[in-house]
Amino acid sequence: MTVRIQLRRYVLATATVSATAAVCLGGMLLGSLPGGEGLYRLPGLTAPAKAEFDNLGIPRIVAGTREDAFRILGFVTARDRLFQMDLLRRHAAGRLAEVLGPGLVEADRRHRVMGFEQVARAVLERLPEDQRAVLNAYAEGANRAVADMTVFPPEFLALAYRFSAWRPEDSLLVVLGMEEDLTWSGDAEYMATVMEAALPPPVYAFLMPPMDHYTDRVLNGRVSRYRPRPIPENELASLLKQGTGGPWAGLVGGAPQPRGSNGWVVGPSKTRGGRALLANDMHLSLRVPNIWYRAELHYQGAGLYGFTLPGVPLLVAGSNERIAWGFTNIEGDFSDLVLLDIDPAGAERYRTPKGFVRFGERTETIRVRGEPDRRIKVRTTQWGPVLPKPLLGRPVAVRWTVLDPEATDLRFLDLDGAEDVDAALAILNRAGGPPLNALVADRRGDIGWTYTGRIPKRFGLDGTVSRSWADGSRGWNGYILPAELPRQVNPDSGFIVNANQRMVDERYP
Repeated sequence: MTVRIQLRRYVLATATVSATAAVCLGGMLLGSLPGGEGLYRLPGLTAPAKAEFDNLGIPRIVAGTREDAFRILGFVTARDRLFQMDLLRRHAAGRLAEVLGPGLVEADRRHRVMGFEQVARAVLERLPEDQRAVLNAYAEGANRAVADMTVFPPEFLALAYRFSAWRPEDSLLVVLGMEEDLTWSGDAEYMATVMEAALPPPVYAFLMPPMDHYTDRVLNGRVSRYRPRPIPENELASLLKQGTGGPWAGLVGGAPQPRGSNGWVVGPSKTRGGRALLANDMHLSLRVPNIWYRAELHYQGAGLYGFTLPGVPLLVAGSNERIAWGFTNIEGDFSDLVLLDIDPAGAERYRTPKGFVRFGERTETIRVRGEPDRRIKVRTTQWGPVLPKPLLGRPVAVRWTVLDPEATDLRFLDLDGAEDVDAALAILNRAGGPPLNALVADRRGDIGWTYTGRIPKRFGLDGTVSRSWADGSRGWNGYILPAELPRQVNPDSGFIVNANQRMVDERYP
């Protein structure tokens, strides 16, 4: 089958060192741009389809089926964002150093230890058929775009490497990379664990309250059990007398990069036109190109408008003409560091509730541009991989929702058919992916908020500091069930606002 592509070319103006260099460089850059209008053969299309680009380069895709629409989305996204797609999958897979050099070895090592490549394959195997079909279609479209390129994008030319075929699991690697960016809290747990061990209990309790004053105030006046702790003057004075060389020195490092996503849903009573409104600003690190890729898709009665993530066949935030949805980050705790008890009779075994068992082990090879390969051995436990950095002199494993294949899926695809807020919230509660605040408005004027993603049910610990799970008294007992996730629908205030702040009090897990 064929797809008609209508595209306006844009002229790249480049400063020239010499006329000859300018002509050569300009020719290469122009040659790497997508072609003009025409018919392109995309294997697998069930009917003729088209993709039109407006003056801002935003594609409008019209197709007969969901799979055809996302096949074309893969095609046009690869034409526009191929290098970005490749970097996103390489980042999660731990394959950046092979094209960007030894400066990325440590980043690759971290991702190889986490085993995101293995997780992505496991997620793919357990996805329902309709989600796998969309992943396959998107990959086919992306690979067709690459096959049609006469000149690769300038980044590939500058780095002198070729693009390897896009696989369905590569889209899942991009999803896992986003989940990592939004949910990793292991560094904070390292710091909190050392603080607890080094500081007097009153000082630790003062510096690490369960809820800050600001969050307590913005919970809309609900009754809270939190009471600010008094300043431990005597203990702090004693610590200060020890000077800068005490055991507590250096516990506090640089502040993490602030996040500031915000989302608003406003009901009809608060709008001039008597309609519900949704506004959403998903703040992530500034980068070029922007992390989001705008698109419009029409198929089987669905009309989708909004933002996709390059490499992923999903509309992350937007509208289906009946509802609109958006997200902010929960800033919750979805990872735990597990202190390991090593068998005194042999370092190859660690203690579990069922006794001592052997570590698992796998070997990872990190290819490095211009240098010999690096080979690393990764030890694994029943809770997750063993991290390279010990904690309090002990090996530590990580239990993290991102590393559980059950916690990731593409259920957001089903938002294309949601008719109202209630239907959308039901889909969002069942969806995998990064845990997020989800805000929804519909054309009837209803507004709502809930959580999406998997939130662990802990027992025996709150996740703030690391503990041993060897005796079975601590751990996770699955995830909070969809029916147990909190919701707000049409509050009396007439609006719901979230700027990454906590929406539930300290009693919620």
